[in-house]
Amino acid sequence: MLKRNPMQHRIMTIGAMAILIASSATAGMPVAQQNAMVRKYCAVCHTDAVPNGGLSLQHFDAADPDPGLSAMLVSKLRGKALGASGQPLPDRATQDALDAALAAEAVGAERWVTRTNAGTITASIVRGVPAPNGEEPNLYRLTVSCRADNKSGTIQLAWSPGVPSNGQIMAVAVDGQTPHGYKVEGKEMMGNGQAGTSGPGAIELKETLPVESLSVRNLFGAQGVVFPFAELDPQMRRSLIPCFGDSTGHR
Repeated sequence: MLKRNPMQHRIMTIGAMAILIASSATAGMPVAQQNAMVRKYCAVCHTDAVPNGGLSLQHFDAADPDPGLSAMLVSKLRGKALGASGQPLPDRATQDALDAALAAEAVGAERWVTRTNAGTITASIVRGVPAPNGEEPNLYRLTVSCRADNKSGTIQLAWSPGVPSNGQIMAVAVDGQTPHGYKVEGKEMMGNGQAGTSGPGAIELKETLPVESLSVRNLFGAQGVVFPFAELDPQMRRSLIPCFGDSTGHR
């Protein structure tokens, strides 16, 4: 059984990450410019049809930012993903301005963020774990979705910027129960329809809706993270329950 040990791996809040990424007064890139850059450099590989890394940026709008989405986008950009589109890169000052603006929009991602769009209810939260040797922290984003029309629910785990080994078995436990193993394998598809060079950046978890917590371990070595479902708003939890089974085991 996986035992939660909050002190074993220090969790970095997204607010702290934003301070490290963005200088204090540089998050001034206009919304229209942010949107144009995300469409040009990011949305070509992160679409509704092909949401690489668990991200669709096809409808990204900096005027109404989703903190969790912004946090993961910052992480990927800091991981040198800006050049993946094949487009000539903007100058360093422009890159830094986009980085800072998105980091400012990511503040609050370490708490549950809930949204309803086109009949789909979502709740997401991001946790960061410092990486060794001063590298970028690994971010884990958990997104719980419920479609009101057919009562179908999904729990998706995404990560960035680390890339797990092909065939890596990670362990996922709900409410301290016996963990289930998930093999992470395969390649993501790029916007041009070709297979990318790295493994997937997200996986769907076949778990029931936790009451207290969902823990993930061994995606990157022994690194682990805990998502606090006990902090999810009770009304939001009631809205999600119809899309999931009870909390007695693996779906």
